[in-house]
Amino acid sequence: MDAVNAIAKVRFASAKPQTVHLHKGHRFAADLLCMEPGQRVEVAPSERIYYVVTGAATLHSGGAEKALPAGELAATAPDEAHGITNTGSQRLVCVVIRGPS
Repeated sequence: MDAVNAIAKVRFASAKPQTVHLHKGHRFAADLLCMEPGQRVEVAPSERIYYVVTGAATLHSGGAEKALPAGELAATAPDEAHGITNTGSQRLVCVVIRGPS
């Protein structure tokens, strides 16, 4: 079994969003995405699951937008490029589950 205190790993930078690796297995990996208000991340086509822990985000995928408040979970299709933006006025912490790379 592998366990990590994700909250202790949260970090922010005004220059760019921060990705903190939490776990890498054979079938999936887990990261924390930590973003200041207004920051955005663009992702190449890939299947990912986003779970917003704190803050608020907008997920852009396949020409659609979805507002994600804290507690919301959303998934992207494997063949669609997508992006996520911290559209709230507070810091965003998001758990991202993805295939290993």
